[in-house]
Amino acid sequence: MDRLTGFPEAIETVFSQTRAQLCLVHLVHNALSYVSYKDRRAVAADLKAIYRAATATDAEAALMNFAAQWDARYPTISKS
Repeated sequence: MDRLTGFPEAIETVFSQTRAQLCLVHLVHNALSYVSYKDRRAVAADLKAIYRAATATDAEAALMNFAAQWDARYPTISKS
């Protein structure tokens, strides 16, 4: 539903319990736009650990690890 004006609202009108989210590819791409070229591979690998986690608990742990590693340089990424 990325950048499709009105589409999330239309889906939620029909399916009221639906939660819209951005495509993971777009989330990673957008996050990397803030990252210096020399850090991109490492940041992307750490982001993949979050998105590839088997459980929500594992994903939260990976997010905490990501924040500990990268928030000093790129604080907006872990918040998004």
